Amino acid sequence: MSCRENPRILRRMKLDDVTSYFAADGRLARHLSRFESRPQQVEMAQAVARALNDEAHVMVEAGTGTGKSLAYLVPAILWAVENNKKVVVSTYTKTLQEQLLNHDIPLLRETLPFPFRYALCLGNENYLSLRRMKRAAQTGLFNDSQEDEQLNDLFNWARVTKTGIKSDLPFEPLPSVWEEVGRQKDLCQGKNCETYQQCFYFRERRKWYSAHLLVVNHSLFFANVAHAGAVLPRFDAVVFDEAQNLEEVATQFLGLEVSNVALNYFLDRLYNPRTKRGRVTHLPDRLTVEIRKQVVKTRQAVDAFFNELFDQFGRGDRSLRFHQKPQINNTLFLPLKDLHEMFKGLEPHLDNDEDLLEASAAAERCFTYNNSLIAWLNQDLEGYVYWLEIAARKRFPRATLKGVPVNIKEEMRRQVFDKTERVVMTSATLSTARTFEYVKERLGFEPAEEAILDSPFDYPGQALLYLPDDLPEPGEEERRFLPALSGRVEALINASGGKTFVLFTSYDLLNKVFNLLDPKLRDYPLYKQGDLSPSRMLEKFRQEPSVIFGTNSFWQGVDIPGDALSSVVITKLPFDVPSDPLVEARVEDLKKRRINPFRHFQIPRAIIQLRQGFGRLIRTAHDRGVVSILDSRIVRRGYGEQFIASLPPCRRTGELAEVQDFLNGGG
Repeated sequence: MSCRENPRILRRMKLDDVTSYFAADGRLARHLSRFESRPQQVEMAQAVARALNDEAHVMVEAGTGTGKSLAYLVPAILWAVENNKKVVVSTYTKTLQEQLLNHDIPLLRETLPFPFRYALCLGNENYLSLRRMKRAAQTGLFNDSQEDEQLNDLFNWARVTKTGIKSDLPFEPLPSVWEEVGRQKDLCQGKNCETYQQCFYFRERRKWYSAHLLVVNHSLFFANVAHAGAVLPRFDAVVFDEAQNLEEVATQFLGLEVSNVALNYFLDRLYNPRTKRGRVTHLPDRLTVEIRKQVVKTRQAVDAFFNELFDQFGRGDRSLRFHQKPQINNTLFLPLKDLHEMFKGLEPHLDNDEDLLEASAAAERCFTYNNSLIAWLNQDLEGYVYWLEIAARKRFPRATLKGVPVNIKEEMRRQVFDKTERVVMTSATLSTARTFEYVKERLGFEPAEEAILDSPFDYPGQALLYLPDDLPEPGEEERRFLPALSGRVEALINASGGKTFVLFTSYDLLNKVFNLLDPKLRDYPLYKQGDLSPSRMLEKFRQEPSVIFGTNSFWQGVDIPGDALSSVVITKLPFDVPSDPLVEARVEDLKKRRINPFRHFQIPRAIIQLRQGFGRLIRTAHDRGVVSILDSRIVRRGYGEQFIASLPPCRRTGELAEVQDFLNGGG
């Protein structure tokens, strides 16, 4: 990452110079017709400039409408260009990444009085591999007409695309197709590849090394951490936007996971006995006949191993945490070990670089699967929690073995904060009770400067908070809670003429409410998460008054400015399910340290999520609408006031008639 350079040899930005860009008569105002000089934006830009000048860590909460993207981009670009350094901007949602790349950064290229370079950094798997696409056609891996048709479409697209990025495809490729044509690090020949000069990935990667600004997502950032800095170029500062999600992303990258679906998919790509196709079938039989037999034996071993799991723990949906080593025979160790050795033994007989890479990659994956499986079965990684997830499916259940660290703050300090001198952590929702104590404790972050900057929006005039106290609590029996909740959701949808997000904390409750309301609400299209892609649902939502029933992915990162959205209905306070293995282990960890988990973990975490849901409504100074929280615990329980106090100041009501009046334009 970055080295500890002597700050005296770096040029310091003058805060007045930074501030001048945001003045009422500054460059941004001259280039942006709707630009308004906002003191919150200036304050944030100055804090970011101080962090870059002084090798400091800062934490800034910037309310919606502050313009935080420009507030960190301007000083980051100024400092990077002045000192020929690199700044990483890491986001969580695709929405924010697209805003930066398609709006904010191009705007600054036109506005700033000097040139700068930037690049979008994506993981390997996002890029088309020209060599692998050609090889897929030559080896005849596909036996399905749709797969063959998509491969032909990919050849046509490859001739015209400038990026080679999967998300730019005019169609959604089948997983089985992209698996064979997408770039994979362990199958890359690098400079020895015949398509190296035309390679989309390496062409983009060359831009990374010359860029002043690198835009990444949190997943790629922590992939870089997990691979000791080998994924991204060395950088000198990082801005974490949407930083409230860092703990969850980092936790997953530091953990391990093995599933029957992933193992079977891997083995089928090597050799599928049903179709007689796979990556080894183009090689001579004398070299691979034993490997094919071993692949079949390993597949049988996978089925036997996971069937033993299902016999012990069932085939229905469940998450089961293990407090001690499970009594399960590791019948997969020898088949995977033998397959690994066979592929290693194959390497000396191969004179084709492509075949050699395939054999080496297959051997490495067998080795990695075996190590992960052994680690999960032994369960001796200190500070980890282990569990089994079973998901019922039509043909066969999916079983996933997971193990992740309970507390990541020491790893975050060691791997991120101690290695990067300049860190800016920001979001619209980082604080609880007007402090950053929760996030700092969870991440081990110790900023030199902190700031909570309120939104410039007129929430008392733009938003109404509806908090009814006459509904049953979620914990009460379902025959009372479900009809009452559904009836109130129906009334709110009718009051707003559609134009509503209904946010849930579980698919189970979402489906039950949707099934009750779908036959009744005929005046508006109803979209349930899972029936369409989120982007397609949002596209339809913008086109006509309609209703989205959504879970996690609709609580944050969704931006619907204007009249299309006028009502956000939150059905339950977003507490984590206490029986979730990771949540349960984190609660136990806090109790061992004599910290009240409800007060210091569960409530703050739910508050941040609630603030994210609330934030979907008011996106511009002209938006107007109602946020309804139908969980009566917020008005009946003592902790409810903490949730309300963490929301922007707006008028509150418990009367449905006031909601109707407000939506009709009343005060």
